[in-house]
Amino acid sequence: MIEPTGPHPRSVYRRRRALAVAGSVVALVSAVWLVGALIGHGDPAPVAAQPSSRPPEPPATPVVVSSSSTTPPPASPAPPTLPPGPPPPCEDAQVAVAAEVDKPSTPAGQPVRFTIAVSNTGPLPCAKEIGRQVRELVVTSVDGAKRLWSSNDCFVTDGSEVRVMQPGERFTYGLLWMGGTSEPGCREHSRLGAGDYLLTALVAGKAGNPVIFRVT
Repeated sequence: MIEPTGPHPRSVYRRRRALAVAGSVVALVSAVWLVGALIGHGDPAPVAAQPSSRPPEPPATPVVVSSSSTTPPPASPAPPTLPPGPPPPCEDAQVAVAAEVDKPSTPAGQPVRFTIAVSNTGPLPCAKEIGRQVRELVVTSVDGAKRLWSSNDCFVTDGSEVRVMQPGERFTYGLLWMGGTSEPGCREHSRLGAGDYLLTALVAGKAGNPVIFRVT
């Protein structure tokens, strides 16, 4: 710093310099205050939101509407029980009889395999006589009006076969038909020509649905 020089004592010059510095500081402070006052007339400053003393509400619980009924489901029926002792005889309503033909069409002169099928369609076991003496296969004209052949005309019909048939169990018996006619006692027979015919199975007098087959 340059020391002051002049006719006055050095302390005078120091006091003058201190006064000048103080005046400059006062002028600077006044300018800053004036600028702040002018700016303060603008938009008010945002006020921060004060926290509420009320406790927050719990989140809403969704309401689930159930469509199920409180009524218990109906109890399933108890399975049928077999009475003590041997199985009862089968009723006709629970025995199914069916005729089957090996091929729907066979050339004339060739044998055709026929089958009788017997099954228990009931819910319980039962006993049934299905031996040779009660089984029969019959061939008729296609309209069913004329009897042409029977397995009981020329085949042995002796033999008893009592079966305990379980529910759904199926028994089958087959034979070969040579394509001819027959009469009771196997007295006369002749060969049938080409055409459509019906085959019917019978067991103990109960007949199944006829099945059509063809001889070419």
